[in-house]
Amino acid sequence: MAENDSSRTPQTASRARNRFDMGLTLTTTRQGRKTLLKDSTYDTPTRSTSDVAELLKLGAAVEADDKENSSEETGAHAAAGQDIYGFQRRVVRKRGASSLRGRSTRGRRGGTVKASRGRPSKDAENEDDDDDEEEEPLVPTNNGSSSDEADGADSAYAEHLDFAQTGPTYERYFQGLHTTRAPKTSDNTLSKLPTQSLSETHAILKSVPLKHKHELQLLESLHRRQFRQWYFELSNKFNLVFYGYGSKRRLINMFASQCSDAPVVIINGYFPALNLKQTLEKIASEALELSATGSVADIAALIHGYFESKSRAIDHMYVVVHNIDGLCLRKHQAALSVLASSPRIHFLASVDHIEAPLIWDTSSITKFNWIWHDLTTFEPYTVETSYENLSTETKKIGPRGVLHVLASLTENAKGVFRVLAEFQIAESIMDTKQSAEMPYNSYFTMCRDQFLVSSETTFRSQLTEFRDHKVIQSRHAPDGTEFVFIPLPSSTLETILESM
Repeated sequence: MAENDSSRTPQTASRARNRFDMGLTLTTTRQGRKTLLKDSTYDTPTRSTSDVAELLKLGAAVEADDKENSSEETGAHAAAGQDIYGFQRRVVRKRGASSLRGRSTRGRRGGTVKASRGRPSKDAENEDDDDDEEEEPLVPTNNGSSSDEADGADSAYAEHLDFAQTGPTYERYFQGLHTTRAPKTSDNTLSKLPTQSLSETHAILKSVPLKHKHELQLLESLHRRQFRQWYFELSNKFNLVFYGYGSKRRLINMFASQCSDAPVVIINGYFPALNLKQTLEKIASEALELSATGSVADIAALIHGYFESKSRAIDHMYVVVHNIDGLCLRKHQAALSVLASSPRIHFLASVDHIEAPLIWDTSSITKFNWIWHDLTTFEPYTVETSYENLSTETKKIGPRGVLHVLASLTENAKGVFRVLAEFQIAESIMDTKQSAEMPYNSYFTMCRDQFLVSSETTFRSQLTEFRDHKVIQSRHAPDGTEFVFIPLPSSTLETILESM
């Protein structure tokens, strides 16, 4: 028995040493689940080698399962990248991949495989050296020739175009964010178009053939049948306003020509330089033989009082206003309503602006006492637009353009323009040779005295704004003196000042 015990002692020690060398602790973490497999020779020094083998088999199965899941997920992400961005990324294991027989490493999915108290064998080290691989980059390296790179770029761009045409909308949006090629823009501008004179423009407009001639004649005949109705409404102390698409000027003048029982006054509201004050003064002096002075409202009240008096020489009068919503008449609706409120002044007007009724308040509408008539003619606005410069050549700015420029400027800038305009109007009345010019120094002094500018730099900046829009021009005399002027007649300047 002693011999048997002594013979078993070396074998038992050898087995214990083998168990000590092969002892390990295996910890894996997969999808939020943690499994701890433990076998320590210090805890169970008498455990058989079959248990250690079972642990090794179980650890190898867990590692194989991790590799399979990792490869499936990598393939899925690579396929998604191929569909969306047109590339595929191959993910391979780096140096120090997880191994039961190797040193402690970290897995792709966060799992940790740790071998403790074990001495790695030479076969394990050789196997680790054979498994060392590197991750391939997304951008290809310059290992190939330049022609291969060009072919690859062309094929990649072709795939990009094909995907941009056939791919889903949401995926094409994200791909467009990564597009490196800048969009192409055209260098063509309006300044490159050929210029066209005003005469050429009118010739082209006249050459346009008239369409639907018979239908337009029928429509005109239907409107002419309403002349008796219009006259009846005017005789019953109503005023008429006409609206509709097309020029209404010809038909209204045709009706006014048949009203031969009283004087007829026609006011063209579409004229850009219309001065209502001068127009009313001519009506009072030439038609009614009155001496009219004062503002527009004063002259309108004077004419209204004339037809209310019993000693009048003219019993009644017709007033036709084409485009009563014109730019020069919008601020004088109160004076016009005073004229229309007289029962012996028969008022006819036309409107073309879609928001024309907004220029009248309740009091003005009551005085006008309108009856609305649809007078759609489909005729071109030839006369109404004849004062507009439709050419593309470099031209001087008109009164409407001046008003548009002034509307976008400050009050001080408007005051600078007013000083020069009033000077030119006063000089035109004196009829001197220097009526349209003002010395620069005098201009600056007057603007500074009125606190419109504080320095010459500010004054220069204001003039630059007007010069850029061709509202104010300047010239230099032979002695070097600079003169500034507005290239518009005094009558137009008066209309602009009234509209400001």
